[in-house]
Amino acid sequence: MDEIQNISERREPRKVFSRIGLAYFVILVISILLQYVGMGLVMHYKPELLDTNWFVMLLSFAPLYIVAVPVGYLLLRKIPAQKPQQEKMGFGQFIVFLIMCFSIMYIGNIISTLLNSAFASMKGTEYDNPIYGILNNSNIFLNIVFVVLLAPIFEELIFRRLLIDRIRQYGEGTAILVSGLMFGLFHGNLYQFFYAFGLGAMFAYIYLRTGRVRYTIFLHVIINFFGGILSTLIVEGVDLEALSNMDTTNIEEVARFAEENLTQMVGFGLYIIAIIALFIAGLILLIVKRKDAVLRPTDMQLEKGTLFRTVFLNAGMFLFILLTLGLMTYTVFAI
Repeated sequence: MDEIQNISERREPRKVFSRIGLAYFVILVISILLQYVGMGLVMHYKPELLDTNWFVMLLSFAPLYIVAVPVGYLLLRKIPAQKPQQEKMGFGQFIVFLIMCFSIMYIGNIISTLLNSAFASMKGTEYDNPIYGILNNSNIFLNIVFVVLLAPIFEELIFRRLLIDRIRQYGEGTAILVSGLMFGLFHGNLYQFFYAFGLGAMFAYIYLRTGRVRYTIFLHVIINFFGGILSTLIVEGVDLEALSNMDTTNIEEVARFAEENLTQMVGFGLYIIAIIALFIAGLILLIVKRKDAVLRPTDMQLEKGTLFRTVFLNAGMFLFILLTLGLMTYTVFAI
């Protein structure tokens, strides 16, 4: 009898994770299908809309947040939710977490750049991040509305509150791993996977310790502003092609370039210094503060030997991972 009960208890968490994987799989499928249908209709009836920044942004976000996410919520709402205990975060703690998040973001960016550069070299092409291309070609106001404000709000609600509240009972470590990994995979490209995974795991830990999604939303907003808006504005001000082609042994050419681009070069230089300082400070804090990170035990915590097969070896998670890895492969080799 005890053996039958143990088998039943193991199956129940697996069903939960399968339903979660299925829900996020459905969210992605609906979003992608609606985007393609919308693009097809527009190309047929009003193709000039595809040349407008606002419509491209709307086509990217509306199917996901207006249609797909509500459908996913309907699939998830039957899973019992247990919110973490609410605790306040001081301003000093917030700044510490923010600096650590910057370091995680830059580490993830370095890994992504190295891997994508290697794949580009294998294909015989130059490395080009399409995410930066989208941001560079979009209106700054639209970037702020969609990338800096709306995306962090929806993503934190989807991958922290909605997800973690339903899996934290199986262990805080499990919740952090699943939240970070699914967040990284959901982006569907290798350019964003590593830093999204790292930041997702950090946001998951913060949500577990505070029980307040607003802290992770604020952190997410700041990170997206620095990474997606400020960096784009600063880089736009510098002629990087002319800088890379410049003969640094020609003092007159260097002096002329510096004089013509003095303001832009000062801003660019300060930005690079800030990045290096934040990276080093964040790395030090991650090392020093690692012992302060505490995972509290939960009622139905999964054993280490059963965690992988319970969380990932089920139909729903298989579909989600297969789809997201397929999207990643496409962005690496087809774009």
